[in-house]
Amino acid sequence: MPPIVPYLADTFSHLQFAYQKARLDLKGAHQDTWFGRLWNVLNPLFLGVVYWLLVIVIFNRAGSGDQTEMQVLTQIVGGLFLFRLCSGALSLGAQSIVKSGAFVLNTRIPRLILPIGSVISAFLAFAPSLLVLVVMHIIARFPVGVQLAWTIPIIAIVALVSLGLATIFATLNVYFRDVTSFLPYMLRIWLYLTPIIYLYNFIPARLHWALYVNPIGSIFAAWQQVLFEGTSPSPSFLAIGLAWGLVLSVGGVLLFMRREREFAVRI
Repeated sequence: MPPIVPYLADTFSHLQFAYQKARLDLKGAHQDTWFGRLWNVLNPLFLGVVYWLLVIVIFNRAGSGDQTEMQVLTQIVGGLFLFRLCSGALSLGAQSIVKSGAFVLNTRIPRLILPIGSVISAFLAFAPSLLVLVVMHIIARFPVGVQLAWTIPIIAIVALVSLGLATIFATLNVYFRDVTSFLPYMLRIWLYLTPIIYLYNFIPARLHWALYVNPIGSIFAAWQQVLFEGTSPSPSFLAIGLAWGLVLSVGGVLLFMRREREFAVRI
């Protein structure tokens, strides 16, 4: 384990490098073009339409309550956009070390900068979708007020959780290469277990504990409160979400630091 304070100071001094690498990765994935950015927004939007058809058409509005069809679509798409930040950071972070063998072998920059760059890359891909969400929010006539400022700390907490998971899975993938094979299935199950295609208050009272054991369950419930109920988020939802973010990020960074010196041998 390297000295923690000097290591983190060195890492933060290279955040500009992480940002530039994130932009380069997006450009390499053809997302730095207008078409790439458009598709990056359309992809979860189309997926939201599929789930909307499932809820509205097939189940005849089952579980939609008093919401209009446009409000149901906005609720689903808004959740999918935010989930894409987390899932994108996790997917990119899991491959960040293995796919950067030359960087790991030939530089002395802290390798922690690689999963951090994955989170930045996921956020840059997520940011344009906020404009689409704003338009849909207004069209659906959801409440607009000062409570929307809470979306900033909510997104920050999701990014913190994403950083912790990115560092953990980046480390695991060095030792177990099959991690990336089952990751898409894990993300799909995680999507269904999180209040995204359904509202958090549709969860039966006896199952409310599931919101708290899910690292992003409570924070997505807070997201729905702010956007779709027009209220400030529940302090318990924010506290649980922040606790998960701190535990995962601190634990993930310490695990990463402890194993970092073995990466060059393993890859």
